[in-house]
Amino acid sequence: MKKIQKKISAELVLEIFAVIFNLLFTILYLNSSQWCYLFGILGPAFFVILCYRKALFAEVLLQGFYILLAIYGFLNWGGEWRKLHWTFSQNLPYIIAGVVLVFSGGFFLSRYTKAKLVYIDSFTTVYGIIGTWLMVNYVHENWLYFIAINLVSIYMYAARSMWLASVMYLFYLLMAIDGFFELGIFYS
Repeated sequence: MKKIQKKISAELVLEIFAVIFNLLFTILYLNSSQWCYLFGILGPAFFVILCYRKALFAEVLLQGFYILLAIYGFLNWGGEWRKLHWTFSQNLPYIIAGVVLVFSGGFFLSRYTKAKLVYIDSFTTVYGIIGTWLMVNYVHENWLYFIAINLVSIYMYAARSMWLASVMYLFYLLMAIDGFFELGIFYS
């Protein structure tokens, strides 16, 4: 019983730090602060450990990718906030490639690992990579990708009993809506 309590406690602590740091990343990103990238490294680092323990193996890769892109975003910082807008036709190759990669990744995970929720996990990973790439390159439509990702992530994390992460993705969903429509709720 004590071993189970320790495991639950360790996972809960990891989840708390991951959630806090990831929320700080998004809030600081929305507020055009270069410091966002520090939390863009710390939050995913905690999620790497947590997702591995929860057998969300594609999420482990996604969180590692988030760390790399946080480093890239920091180095790509230009001092002034810029925003690019892409048309649907500019996004279409990313959407199509994403669909192919989601089904390929889901098939691979189901066949060669003991991963859980393989196609959902693959979806959040593939489109998380695409959305984050667009984010660190200041393409405004990244928020549309994150609206979809966050909706799916709320379910995925709840299904794996990661309740704080699920609530975090609810906040992410609200922040993505705010970021896309530029409502100014989470930033000044």
